[in-house]
Amino acid sequence: MPSVTQTTPVLRPPAPGPRPQTLLWVLLGALPLLIAIGYASGVLLAKRANAIDAEARHRPSAAALAPSASVSRTPSPSPVPAPTWLTSTKAPVLRPVTGKPVLGPAYVDRDTTYTAAFPGWPFAFRLPDGWNCVNGDTLRSAPAAYRKVCVDELTHSPDRAVVLSLLRCERDCTTARMRALALSWLAQAGTPVRDGTRTWHVETPQDGKGLWVLDLAHVFTWNGDDYLVVLYANMPPAEKDVALKIVNDIVAQAG
Repeated sequence: MPSVTQTTPVLRPPAPGPRPQTLLWVLLGALPLLIAIGYASGVLLAKRANAIDAEARHRPSAAALAPSASVSRTPSPSPVPAPTWLTSTKAPVLRPVTGKPVLGPAYVDRDTTYTAAFPGWPFAFRLPDGWNCVNGDTLRSAPAAYRKVCVDELTHSPDRAVVLSLLRCERDCTTARMRALALSWLAQAGTPVRDGTRTWHVETPQDGKGLWVLDLAHVFTWNGDDYLVVLYANMPPAEKDVALKIVNDIVAQAG
């Protein structure tokens, strides 16, 4: 769970650890909600290589990007071990950033947001009021990726989600290798659009469920280490700006 603190005039005070609403959502609502994200997209997500092991392990998760992944239909003998490279317990903080959004709108001063700050992560980012995140499953096709599943708690709808996958390059972290790694995560989503030298995205105006879908990969460096953050977002088309603000904030804060 992220450490959630307010960054704008607040509607409710921050709480250490999970908020009561969030804890109840995780215990009672996350399983059907997040499994629905994986189940409902079914064949489409398999084609886009965004499937995970939620079906096998029956615990909270959601569909997300993965290089060359396929849908898991049979129980796994054991869970995928969590990555071990994230060892720091220090929570990141928001940084002052400037620059043009990758796609669509960015947050403005009147937006009410909370800061998602996961201990050990190289960046924090803002979520709209009513959103929160839970840990995602470790992907067999990307066992070194840490994953977070962020959803709209107010609607409890699988049609509104942003999923992050974070990887750190451990060796041979050349520009060409990081680019190839980023593009491998988008290979089955469609033809990537290049946004500068370190960001690529694939936007699907309407998928088989009638949802707007965005797949995005962003390469960045923090404290001398090279990282890749991969984002998968789905929203009703009329509400896509909500997800775009989250995505743009993540890219800006990652740097």
